[in-house]
Amino acid sequence: MKMNKLVSVGIACAMLLGGAVSASAAPAAAKEAKAQHKQAKASQQAEQLTQLQKTASGLGIATEGKTAKELKAAIQEKHKALAEQKRADALAKRKAEAEKFGISTEGKTAQELAKEIQAKKQEQKASKQAKKQQPKTSKQTKKSS
Repeated sequence: MKMNKLVSVGIACAMLLGGAVSASAAPAAAKEAKAQHKQAKASQQAEQLTQLQKTASGLGIATEGKTAKELKAAIQEKHKALAEQKRADALAKRKAEAEKFGISTEGKTAQELAKEIQAKKQEQKASKQAKKQQPKTSKQTKKSS
């Protein structure tokens, strides 16, 4: 019985000591994990900034001294300006094409003009085909005479 008590006490002490060792190791492991997380986050942010700088320089935006947030905003503004310019160019192109076909362009969008131009082209194509068919029928009547 004394032996059982000694063994039980020994096991209890071992468990207490083992728990104390693992408990003291846990904060160190947690600190190390936090440090690794911070380092990974900083690395990711640096990579993101590099990518934004590359994109911005490709768009002709000065990147010196700008944060990632400022670069994102500048890139978005540049994209908006480019999209607006593209829409304006498309409208100008459609207006020029519409004028060739004699279509009024006042107050119409590029899409509306495109539809009208397409309809006019279809109409002209149909009339050309009709003209091609007319001479064939007149030639056939001459042969039968």
